[in-house]
Amino acid sequence: MKRRTNRPSRSSSKRKLEGSPTLEDYNAPINAAPSAHEIIDRSVKRSGLGYEGFVKHLTQTALSRLCVWSEDDLKRLLIAAERLGLDPLNNEIYAVQGGEDPMSAVLLVVSLNGWAKILNANPAFDGMHFTESACVGDGIPDWIECTIHRKDRSVPTTVREYLCEVRGEQGAWLTHPRRMLRHKAMVQCARVCFGLVGIHDPDEAARVRSARDTNRPDNTRRSAHPPYKGARPSDQASLKSLIRGLGTHT
Repeated sequence: MKRRTNRPSRSSSKRKLEGSPTLEDYNAPINAAPSAHEIIDRSVKRSGLGYEGFVKHLTQTALSRLCVWSEDDLKRLLIAAERLGLDPLNNEIYAVQGGEDPMSAVLLVVSLNGWAKILNANPAFDGMHFTESACVGDGIPDWIECTIHRKDRSVPTTVREYLCEVRGEQGAWLTHPRRMLRHKAMVQCARVCFGLVGIHDPDEAARVRSARDTNRPDNTRRSAHPPYKGARPSDQASLKSLIRGLGTHT
């Protein structure tokens, strides 16, 4: 006597696996990292400019704060701009030295307009709102909360930033402290809600630079620091030379 088994129909199996990873997905080859040639070519086309115009504007905006940079730094900047949908030519994302040492690691910084653009461009973004502490000191709330709603989540993400922990001692912190606290709350909430990594807001980048300079043992370390591989001056001639070497048009 044959044993009967209840096998799902082919159609029901298809419905069950629809949208799930298949064996082919797991066995598919991993795409190799794009070359600098490909990244530059895509960035130029996306900008709507010619190569000359792209080079000129890039060195005057996103690369203008660097003393030296490498091909890897350029790739990181342009890949991040492409992934996040930001325009480096409008300083929505840009690169800065990670410390006073010109050979220090490069940080990628996203302006406030860039953070807002990332949020509004995400199809899952469903709005945000802020809540202020009832307790104030000198007219400034002790904390500000940012809550971000996602269309694909039932529970919103809320992050609270305390003034005593994040307040700076210069710049906009002296003239617009409430606005700066609100910005900090928005950036940190966006980072948690959408898993944004590898980028900093301007205030955070300034703190990283200051911390690295403070922790440097002595001033002789900067002059003794060997140049990292591929480092070149941040100017139009160097960028044009790089593009020529990659076989692109100038």
